[in-house]
Amino acid sequence: MAKRQLTGAALTAKKIKERLTTLYPRVKFSVTSDTFSMGNSVDIRWTDGPTSDAVNAITKQYQYGNFDGMTDSYDYTGIDPDLGCDGAKYVHCHRRTSSEYRAMIAAKADEHYGALNPDDHGYQRKLADIEKMFFAYPQAEPKQAVIAGQGSSTFSDLDYEVIKDVDTRDQSELYVVKIITRVKDFSTLRQEMKSIGGYYSRFKHGFIFREDPTEMLKGDRREEVSA
Repeated sequence: MAKRQLTGAALTAKKIKERLTTLYPRVKFSVTSDTFSMGNSVDIRWTDGPTSDAVNAITKQYQYGNFDGMTDSYDYTGIDPDLGCDGAKYVHCHRRTSSEYRAMIAAKADEHYGALNPDDHGYQRKLADIEKMFFAYPQAEPKQAVIAGQGSSTFSDLDYEVIKDVDTRDQSELYVVKIITRVKDFSTLRQEMKSIGGYYSRFKHGFIFREDPTEMLKGDRREEVSA
């Protein structure tokens, strides 16, 4: 009997799960695919572990376009052929946090900011900041993506991506550096980013630059280091 061939979305789901399991071996990911009229989708679900931003920074590479609400159309861009699959029209991340994990973050937030009121404006944002500062989930070693090239000790250990974006206030061009790996000393990282012209934005969940910071970060490509 011939081996059943996976659909494009199913193969994409398989590739995503393999990559996430390699990066986060202690986290149980559920990755499912669906095919429907005019497209397909992949959904990733997990509990606790890495943040949605960290996982989305990886999995969005497998989405071959984006829906443009202004034109009510889908823009196809394609994906990197080295990913080994066709990609999917939509890739969605769904992270669940356990009550124990939420309580741990809330306790650390109270310790860091003083007693917080869950009804106060900005409460959820502060919890998110606390998680990034103190509970960033580590990737696996030694198969950790690292920045190639020479840089400061702070930058050289990071897995990040530089995203071209726009300022929503005036539509001017800007660049967002999103950090994927665990940051042990966020305060030092913030200071070093500031020294080369960047500042942290809670809205963008990354460091904002007006010029492309790739050269200043001393790494214009990433490589995966195999065991």
